[in-house]
Amino acid sequence: MIRHRVAMTAAALCFAAAIGSPVTGAEFTYGSWPPAGDHLNTTALPRAFKAIEEETKGAIKWKLIPGGQLADGKGTFQAVQDGVIQGGLGIAVYVPNLVPSLNAIYSTIIFGDDVVAATGAAMETLMLNCPSCIEEFQKINAVAMGGFTGAPYALYCREPVRTVADLKGKRIRGTGGGVELWNMAGAVPVAATLTEAVGLLQRGGLDCMWGVWEWLRTFGYGDFAKHVVDYPLGITGPAIGLMLNRTMWQSLTLEQKKLHLKYAGYVTAEMALGNFVIKNEASLKEVMATKGVTMVKVDGKEFDDLTKRYKAAERTRNIENAKKFGVKDPEAILDAYEKNLAKWKNLSKDIGRDINKFAEAMNREVYSKVDPDKL
Repeated sequence: MIRHRVAMTAAALCFAAAIGSPVTGAEFTYGSWPPAGDHLNTTALPRAFKAIEEETKGAIKWKLIPGGQLADGKGTFQAVQDGVIQGGLGIAVYVPNLVPSLNAIYSTIIFGDDVVAATGAAMETLMLNCPSCIEEFQKINAVAMGGFTGAPYALYCREPVRTVADLKGKRIRGTGGGVELWNMAGAVPVAATLTEAVGLLQRGGLDCMWGVWEWLRTFGYGDFAKHVVDYPLGITGPAIGLMLNRTMWQSLTLEQKKLHLKYAGYVTAEMALGNFVIKNEASLKEVMATKGVTMVKVDGKEFDDLTKRYKAAERTRNIENAKKFGVKDPEAILDAYEKNLAKWKNLSKDIGRDINKFAEAMNREVYSKVDPDKL
């Protein structure tokens, strides 16, 4: 372990020393903690990295190492900050003290099923309407782009759940806004990462998982949680698909930075639509056919009442939490998110399930308006 840490520190120091001039022929490392079979690792990032390499004529190469071999979900922030890895997947609710402004966005649950609108609004708010978000990433020597929300979260449990009353005392993975949602239901929220939740479900440390259908397959939750509640329980995000080391970012030429922003738009669209809509639905069918996962009909009115009670208190709670972490104007961030959500609901009607259309819209409405040198 000591030798491993020394090696990582030496690598970080060599990297820092090597990037004093514009990058030519450099290979950067992206440490991805989701499983190797996750869509981020099989499709979104490989395609984006290949395009960047081709368009820079080999001046920039990205090496993708999946499965948490270099850093886990929480440790990715430190690894990116130190330059041990130059890119990773960042989840704000894992480190709310580091990125409290983004955490306020992430902790705003969007009920419904419009993943395009939620993703577009979240990323426009982050990139264009949240100066404190950018500043917080600068403080940890990072740059954020390529973000996406998940599909509408579902509840899948070891035993069938049919009513809100059945949730009382149940241990449910809950992060961000989910903590208060499950408190209101009388459940016990457990702030586990996605990878930690696998073992907890297996050992009975969790009764239910709050997440998307795709994870039943990707993370293997379907081996233990076979009863899916037939009620959508909110969209959260954005996860930051391209959280990059800022020292590395500053070493790039302006054109190289713009190229990364361009393909950040593709990563956003591919993950939101390709993974969390199209693949999400296919994965549910697969685990129902191969793992015996079943859908459980529930009392929709009871869950309607629960989500309405939650939503009524959400904004005030998120503002208070953000201010505790030093965010000066969280109200403006949440106002922008609400305004952008209305805008993207209109845009999503034309985008539909077209990944290319969504990528084009993200670049037109968001990434093309970002000043790369101010990130």
